[in-house]
Amino acid sequence: MTDQAAGTAPAPTHRAPSGTPDAQRIRALRRTSRQSQRDFTALLDVLARPGRIRRLTVPDTAPAAAVAACGLIDVEVPVHVLTGPDPDSAAWAEAVYAATGAPRAELPAARTLIALRPLIPEDITALNRGTPLDPEAGARVFAQVNALGGDGRQDTELFLTGPGVPDGTQRRLAVRGLAADTVTALASANAAFPCGVDLFLTAPDGSVAGLPRTTRVRRPEEA
Repeated sequence: MTDQAAGTAPAPTHRAPSGTPDAQRIRALRRTSRQSQRDFTALLDVLARPGRIRRLTVPDTAPAAAVAACGLIDVEVPVHVLTGPDPDSAAWAEAVYAATGAPRAELPAARTLIALRPLIPEDITALNRGTPLDPEAGARVFAQVNALGGDGRQDTELFLTGPGVPDGTQRRLAVRGLAADTVTALASANAAFPCGVDLFLTAPDGSVAGLPRTTRVRRPEEA
């Protein structure tokens, strides 16, 4: 016999049936026009000024990478979501597709990639980089990291140069949750401008930084 009193209905749960997007997650990802405009302004700014950190408003528990991407995705943008072993990650991926109405795509065909787990070099290598005649076909990546702008301890330090960084200087960006070999793969993917990929790094607190394809990214030992 269980502790539940006889005749008492079991407490309702908020879990959606298997394969059904959770309504609460969908609501968390859907942005109002005002929120989308504010997100767009912040994302455009960090892409124009590599290494600068802005802050997005992210609902509690929602992955910042998914929130940032959902403000920009439309129904014509093929999307791929990278998920981890946590079932919650897969549930957020389903919510992304439901919230945006965007078509699902395999990784090489995706115009937008949302990484809800740490990026690895193979992910970067597989991405569409566009062509010299159609560089805009290159993928836009929203990657979840652990923190941005730390003190360097336990972080991957990046030194950034290129458009958006004052001539003769470099910006430093500390990222926790981005492996050094993934940074190397990103630099390789963006070596043949105008082809390449644009990367947004997002942290749980809503912090976001941009690494456009025009930015040269180096590790301290390479600087």
